[in-house]
Amino acid sequence: MKTEPIIIKKLTIEDSEIFDNVYTRPELFWKINNDSSGNENAEEFAKRMLWLCKYIYTIRLKRDPLKVIGACVLYNWNKKKREIFFGGSILPEYWGKGIMPNAFNQMIEMAKYCLGASHIKISINKDNQPAKRMVEKLGFFNAVEENNLTTFSRPIDLPPSIAKLINKNKGFQRAI
Repeated sequence: MKTEPIIIKKLTIEDSEIFDNVYTRPELFWKINNDSSGNENAEEFAKRMLWLCKYIYTIRLKRDPLKVIGACVLYNWNKKKREIFFGGSILPEYWGKGIMPNAFNQMIEMAKYCLGASHIKISINKDNQPAKRMVEKLGFFNAVEENNLTTFSRPIDLPPSIAKLINKNKGFQRAI
């Protein structure tokens, strides 16, 4: 399946309303610590995310660059271990279209070349089977299960096809 080209664009305050909508819709499988008490408006939420995450981007279709359909982020940079986490969310109508893996591939390049990261991790809810399938297709290894999260990891320079073979044929499980 050919995926539609996307653009990732640095989150701005002007994007706050649609960015907030991406994370507060109940059917989304992943949420960033938004304030569910109603004490934080969309702009305050976007400002907090910009303060917390240097590498936070909106996801847009190339054919409609003004419409935000999701967001992705690099966070928890560990300079000593040269590892970083990737996270993201996309509106449900765009699930299963290869958009999030495309965004991930762009962010992995940023992690590699801007930060010098050598490992990338993703933490997802244990019950989120679509996200688990996506990270396994991207060559991540099942690393650690804790509470309600599974954290997957993989070396940045290891192509997904090789990582999947290692994981399948040798039962390799990377320790975090």
